Amino acid sequence: VLTLVPGHKKVWVACNSHDKGARVKKACSVGCIGCGLCLKVCKPEAIILENNLARIDYKKCSHCGACVEKCPTKCIASLL
Repeated sequence: VLTLVPGHKKVWVACNSHDKGARVKKACSVGCIGCGLCLKVCKPEAIILENNLARIDYKKCSHCGACVEKCPTKCIASLL
């Protein structure tokens, strides 16, 4: 499944699973488990959890990389 990300953006969620955390962990070691840690460290509040999956609002994202560093499964990727 492909997700379109604006070309100038440097951070994205590399997961599309809407399953809950335990089910994601059984299927994939780098899937979004919906833990919400990325939300807590995102100062511009650019991340939301939608159907157990982190989503980035690129209008708010400052590309600080805090979410990339905090993500325990590393499903938030970066070109920073």
